[in-house]
Amino acid sequence: MMKRIGVFLSARENLPEAYLKAAEEVGCWIGRTGRQLVYGGAAKGQMERLAQTVKAYGGTVIGVIPQVIKDRGLISEQCDITFFTADLSDRKAVMMRESEVLIALPGGIGTLDELFTALAARTLGLYDRPVVLYNAGGCWDSLLDTLNRLHREGLVDSPADKLVHIATDIADLEQFCH
Repeated sequence: MMKRIGVFLSARENLPEAYLKAAEEVGCWIGRTGRQLVYGGAAKGQMERLAQTVKAYGGTVIGVIPQVIKDRGLISEQCDITFFTADLSDRKAVMMRESEVLIALPGGIGTLDELFTALAARTLGLYDRPVVLYNAGGCWDSLLDTLNRLHREGLVDSPADKLVHIATDIADLEQFCH
């Protein structure tokens, strides 16, 4: 069973209902199964919602917090364990080191950066843990289409479903991470 669950996700508010629900479902699953959340540690938006849900269901929260988040006073009070990092690059490295699986929930530029860093590291054989795209509300459909196109054109070795596990709901995620 995978115990340390790294999650990349948006720190924004007011997102589509499917994205909000996905963060709560993942947080509930991590908490009720006694797992640990490894995440960006910000007390904002979806990040805070996820951490609060993990805690509400009895889980442990590990925050990996870059200096910029600390300087802005956005450290979540939900964190049981905190790793401080110099910058976003260090945060990605610590999250990859501390997680047994990485899950990308709906997110923006930061989430895409984290996702592609993990995929590039896997491609080079530097990271051997699974990466999951949680495709809530079809958020990642266009990205999956792009990855498949890159594969067809010879720019990427494998199709999207071989690069990442694609979860469309919490049951699929639970089964994959048993």
